[in-house]
Amino acid sequence: MAIPTHCGMPPLNLNIEGLRSHAMLVSIFVPEPDVSAEKRKWRSWLVHCLVKTARHYNEARSLILAQINEGKRSSAEMAKGRLLPVFDFAFAMEDCITSLEKAVACIRALENKGEMPSACVLTMNDERLSLNAFRRQQEHMHSQIAAGQTGDGPILVALADDGDGMKLRDLTMSFPALFRLIDATYRDVATFFPAHDTQSPASSGGVAQISMSMTVEVVQGESKSPGAAS
Repeated sequence: MAIPTHCGMPPLNLNIEGLRSHAMLVSIFVPEPDVSAEKRKWRSWLVHCLVKTARHYNEARSLILAQINEGKRSSAEMAKGRLLPVFDFAFAMEDCITSLEKAVACIRALENKGEMPSACVLTMNDERLSLNAFRRQQEHMHSQIAAGQTGDGPILVALADDGDGMKLRDLTMSFPALFRLIDATYRDVATFFPAHDTQSPASSGGVAQISMSMTVEVVQGESKSPGAAS
C-alpha cells in the first residue's frame, strides 16, 4: 500500500448534487409531455449512478487527504497511535468504479438506440477500456482467489506507487483519466436537463429543497347594494 505524499485525485468541482436536486424537482413539478415514463426511469437511474460515483470519489479523495495529514503528525502525537485511513480507500474506490462503469455502459446502450442527445464519454476509448478492465477484475476476483490465482499486485484497489492513480493486480489507471470520464458522464447526463447549468458551482448534498414565492393582486370590484339579486 503506497503512503501518499500528495493527493493525485483532482477535486471534483462539478455540480453533480445540484443536478440531482434539479432532476428530482423537474420530475415532480415540471410537466414534460414529450418525455415517456420509460425515459424518466433510465434518466433518473443515470443521475443516481452519477451521484454515487461522485460521492465515492470524494470519499476516496478525503481518505487520501486524511492519510497525508496523518503523515504530518509530530513524534509526540505519533506515540499515541497512528491512523491509516488509506486502508479504507479500496471500499470507496471500488464503489466509484462500479457506479461509473454502469453509467457509461447505459449511455453506450442508449446511444445505440438513438436516445442520447450527447455521448461524449464514448469518445474516450482508452479511459473506458481501463475502467471496464478494473470492473471486470473486481467481478472475477472471487474465483481467482478461490483458485489460488492471486498473482502479482494488490487484490484490492490501491494507490499507485506515485500516488497519481490506482492499481489492481496488474492494472493501472490514472486519476486524471478517471476524472475525465466522470466529467464527461456528468455533461452527457446533464443534456437531459437543459435548464441545469453545468458550469454552476458545486453544491452540497442532502435532501432536495424547494422555495416558492408568490404575489397576490387584489382587484377592487363594485359592491352590490343590499337586497340586490344575486
